[in-house]
Amino acid sequence: MFDYYGNAKIVLPIMLLIMVMLAVIIGVKFRAKDNRLKNIPLAIITIILLILEIIKQIYALCDGSYCYYTLPLHFCSLFIYFSPLATFFKGKIQRFGKTMAYVTSVFLLAVFYFNPLAIIGRASDNLLYDFYSFHTFIYHHLAILFALTVIALRFYNFDKYSFLHVVIGISVYAIIALTVAYSTNTNYCNILTSNIQFMENIRTCFGQVAYTLILYLIGLLGGFVICGVNIIFNKSFRK
Repeated sequence: MFDYYGNAKIVLPIMLLIMVMLAVIIGVKFRAKDNRLKNIPLAIITIILLILEIIKQIYALCDGSYCYYTLPLHFCSLFIYFSPLATFFKGKIQRFGKTMAYVTSVFLLAVFYFNPLAIIGRASDNLLYDFYSFHTFIYHHLAILFALTVIALRFYNFDKYSFLHVVIGISVYAIIALTVAYSTNTNYCNILTSNIQFMENIRTCFGQVAYTLILYLIGLLGGFVICGVNIIFNKSFRK
């Protein structure tokens, strides 16, 4: 809990300050624009994230390190699926993508500074010396920047259907991730064991089934809270 280590104690606060400043600048420049123009900075972030992930997959194939853990089935990997739906699609697909891109990025924002070691390991210490450390550091910070930018722009306005989007998105991910995690013995999203001590205590005390159900409920309830706060936040600014 609050596990800051080495360079992370300095680097992460500086990066947070930079991202907040960038989000504020984007908000000032684009908030009064139409939705098409507001979408531009989010589309740029999405494109960079997709390029980073493609490079990572190719790099792992080329250096012989590719394994099941490399597959983009981690919770943070959801962002590369949902953010393109939010930025490049229209209609119901876009609304679903907006909900889930925002929910997953805000989830990351909330958990990241609570326990960065569980999210990016020691990437802050090896940022300039190891490709995977560089990738995970930049990838997660860009996802956080996405959330901060949406907030600064006051761009995504959710409604009652957003809660249904959360149920669908989290449930589909749970089915896929659980199936692959257990069939390949790969610990996506801490499904098999947890690197967060109090969650691991729950798993060992109450068993794997109860632990898995709690993980699923955390995903649902967290998504509901994020959507609810978004609705209240936007209503307060419309008054």
